[in-house]
This record gives sequence, C-alpha cells and structure tokens, in this order.
Amino acid sequence: MASDRPASVAKADHYRLPDGTVEIVFAVEGGRVLTFREYQSPAEFSTAVEDGEYLGSHAGVADLPNVEAFRNDL
Repeated sequence: MASDRPASVAKADHYRLPDGTVEIVFAVEGGRVLTFREYQSPAEFSTAVEDGEYLGSHAGVADLPNVEAFRNDL
C-alpha cells in the first residue's frame, strides 16, 4: 500500500510491483536511484529492454556474489 511507503528512498527498499516484478534499491547518490529488478521470465526482460542499447557486461556487477547471497524472501 502507498501509505506504508517510507518518506524517502533508501538503500535496500524492497518493492513487489502489481505485475509480480520485484525491485530493490541498491544505491541513492547524487539525486539518482540505482535499483535491481527481477522479471518473471527471460521473455519479459527481453521485451522490457528491446529498445535499449546493449553495452556489454558491467564489471562491477559481474564481481558481485550470486543471487543466492541476497535471497531471503523472494
């Protein structure tokens, strides 16, 4: 519910969207918000990014632990 939302955006804020997508705030810096988003399927992800430019692999993210390190209630 919107009334349960915090007054400001903060690292680790965790949302489940109406379509089942999960989004978690990773960082808030310089007026920008970096999130990680989980899609329900590879096809849904492909559709969401089809108009984007592929930039290759991001080295900083590639060095993060596997998703299991972040699972608690997903």
